[in-house]
Amino acid sequence: MDGFDFPHFSWNSTSPVEAGVFTKAFLKHRPTEHWVLVGPGIAQCHMQLWTAWNSAARRQQRGTSLARSFDAEFLRYMAGTHHVSEAFKRAGVRDGDQSGCFLVLPLIGKEGEMPATPSSGEVEQLERQALQLASSMDVDIQNTELECNIEGSKRLGVQVDEHTVVSCDLLIGHVLSSEFNS
Repeated sequence: MDGFDFPHFSWNSTSPVEAGVFTKAFLKHRPTEHWVLVGPGIAQCHMQLWTAWNSAARRQQRGTSLARSFDAEFLRYMAGTHHVSEAFKRAGVRDGDQSGCFLVLPLIGKEGEMPATPSSGEVEQLERQALQLASSMDVDIQNTELECNIEGSKRLGVQVDEHTVVSCDLLIGHVLSSEFNS
């Protein structure tokens, strides 16, 4: 898929977080409902994120979403499940986490149309918002690349063992499995 990297900001806490308190603070301080909070290792590659976004956007446009909100539908796809509550358990922040990611879901355009590449001004605005959000939640923004990993894959519910090579293709398959897994 050509285009731009999925908007994301890795965060790090100096001490373990209490999931409920941390999530409530995120919901209170996030700039818009298009900002999503995920736990460590959940966002692993840009194609995984775009596949979940495209799948959720398609359902949203057709009025067939299983979740009440676009961000919850996106998380459902990330977690590879039909169950929204299970998606939050898998992809969300858990007690004791010290890192994770803020994801910014691009606005949905016409069906089958990818969002426009953000301008430098829009990118700068997202960066300012991420820094402000991180400050209000007492975490730091880290400049880390997304990477495929076994721990995050297990957390998402991907069936892996020590011999599994976690790849973006494996994660895309997991996202798409949400259409079949209940």
